Amino acid sequence: MNIKSKEVSVIVPVYNDLSGLKDTLNSLVKQNFSKDLFEIIVVDNGSTDGTLSVIERFIDRYPKLIRMVLEKDIQSSYAARNKAIEKAKGLIIAFIDADMTVEKDWLKEVIESLRKNHTDCLVCNLEVIHEGHSIFALYDKIVAFPMEKYVKKSHFTPVGCLTIYKDIFNKMGFFDSNLISGGDREFGNRIYSVGYKIYYEPNIVMKHPVRHSPKQIFAKAFRIGRGYKQMSFYYPERYEMRIRNIFNPRYFSPIKSILRFARSMRENEIWEKLTCLEKLLICLIHWGYLLTNHFGYIYESLFGLRRKKKT
Repeated sequence: MNIKSKEVSVIVPVYNDLSGLKDTLNSLVKQNFSKDLFEIIVVDNGSTDGTLSVIERFIDRYPKLIRMVLEKDIQSSYAARNKAIEKAKGLIIAFIDADMTVEKDWLKEVIESLRKNHTDCLVCNLEVIHEGHSIFALYDKIVAFPMEKYVKKSHFTPVGCLTIYKDIFNKMGFFDSNLISGGDREFGNRIYSVGYKIYYEPNIVMKHPVRHSPKQIFAKAFRIGRGYKQMSFYYPERYEMRIRNIFNPRYFSPIKSILRFARSMRENEIWEKLTCLEKLLICLIHWGYLLTNHFGYIYESLFGLRRKKKT
């Protein structure tokens, strides 16, 4: 297949992210790639903060390049992406989140690597941009997005760095919009299990802003914990290992969690440069992250899935 003669659809899901979306779209419209061969689909998931006006302004400036799709029924980033996939004209789908940015050769390099490596899915490297001196930002910089590990050991990728042939969605189905988190893992595992190739490209870098506040860090942990429970509920045959005894003390013990985390950091370059106090604080944040993750699992076990059954 001659990919250069086909369109690529770049999908950008967004929910209440004015500044992040501006940065993302500004980087996408500057791509060193023929404007006749790709489109940008911004899919809004029910924003209430004026994000729609930002999208409309970009469409006014680039009417042949940018389209908007609305997902009002299901409040899920996966549902938003699914709606955009349905509307996409491209044979190739490239995803990017609304707070991420890329260099001007990103799309060109992604398509070239997809062809060169004869892969079904391409996963880019992700650089977390760390600004300021927040200990929470430093923690996020250290632990966030180990892309190579995700691809080679867990056989999935965060969807914001994924480029994939649209035909795979036609054959395998879309993301599971029932999941509040983990839909990218479930989809990646699903296609990997039937033989699709997922390739990690370390030399193509996408940029993601660091989470710099405890609210951002722990909200992510809580959401992922809920997703773990949902995955084990909807796919018990595949995610039995995620089924937990919610009262098991191992999920509450700080000592074991901290020691395990510290051992895992032995080869981390950033970790090695930290002071003893910084290391201790980051270990405590990580324990809080794991604890919050488990509270998310408990919440979904007791309330979330019960509510879904009633509806």
